[in-house]
Amino acid sequence: MTMVCAKEFAEWLKLRFGSATESVVMTRDDVNHLTGRQRLDPGFIHDVHYELMVHGFAFVTNTSRETFYLIPIGKAINWREHLEGQFEKELYCNIFPIIKSG
Repeated sequence: MTMVCAKEFAEWLKLRFGSATESVVMTRDDVNHLTGRQRLDPGFIHDVHYELMVHGFAFVTNTSRETFYLIPIGKAINWREHLEGQFEKELYCNIFPIIKSG
């Protein structure tokens, strides 16, 4: 199999999973097989993610880069709207910014 670039792989993912409403999971071996690559560097994954974001998908991995996730983000909601919908307004006003210690 010929090695494909990030843009080609992103296009392949978009064509096959573009209508997905649930996340799609792939292993490192799956991605290596589909792309023809022997190693997956963070730059390649970042480029695939960048190409897919304009189409409403995130392509991310876990910290060990053994599992990859194609996640539709079209139905993402604003964090404030989510909290306002779950809690009473009085509780919501008690949320303060996270302060870094150091």
